[in-house]
Amino acid sequence: MGLQAYYEDSFKSEKGRSPSDLVSDVLATSKGLYLYVVESKNRFLPNLDWNGLKVLELGSGRGGVGLQLAKLGAKVTLVDFSPSALEQARKIFAQEGLEVETIEGDVTHPDVSLNQKFELIIDSHLLHCLTEDPDRFSFYGLIHDHLTPRGIFVSETMVHRKKLFIPDGFMFDERNVLWQMFGKWTPVRRILDSLDLEAEVKSAGFEIVYFFYYGQFAFVPHKSFMEIPSEVLPAAVRMVIQNK
Repeated sequence: MGLQAYYEDSFKSEKGRSPSDLVSDVLATSKGLYLYVVESKNRFLPNLDWNGLKVLELGSGRGGVGLQLAKLGAKVTLVDFSPSALEQARKIFAQEGLEVETIEGDVTHPDVSLNQKFELIIDSHLLHCLTEDPDRFSFYGLIHDHLTPRGIFVSETMVHRKKLFIPDGFMFDERNVLWQMFGKWTPVRRILDSLDLEAEVKSAGFEIVYFFYYGQFAFVPHKSFMEIPSEVLPAAVRMVIQNK
């Protein structure tokens, strides 16, 4: 099973849940990223009001961050490659009486395009799921093409520590790619060193306005990592970038 099919199946398995249950779930799981996005917007775009702000959430899943920004008045567009996730997102927004635009698409394809530019683009924990260089640079290209001149891209992504624990059923290669066994070995995460991530972003043509390594944060790449001590899990980088 490929990664896209895996995510689609995981969202399909929750189709029977009520919209109110889904709302509670997405609000809880997206709270940390939402608060960081709000902090970043208020810091780097202080003169823009939330009301009418054009926001794009990439790798949105069910749109937990976008939902909370829509409550502030933002005009939200969600992009994800899972039709089941976007179907649930529409139900969640409707449950809350909010409008949303949803676009089914794979951001790793250079031909993915949108019909507008955005003041705020959010990486909904997607970047570290892109394991191949061409896919990552297609992602950066999409951001570059759809940011307004003063717009910001906000990301929270997992990065490498000096020591990582890799459980059974996973392997970690010399390119910093984490593989998982889905009947066959499938690449699931790219866990770069923070310095390599910084260099990659600059080489993609962006200006970094905020970049910070949060060693106290730990990412859980998969439920199989839940019982692993945080000091041997991937750490986090939070960054805000703009077009040069």
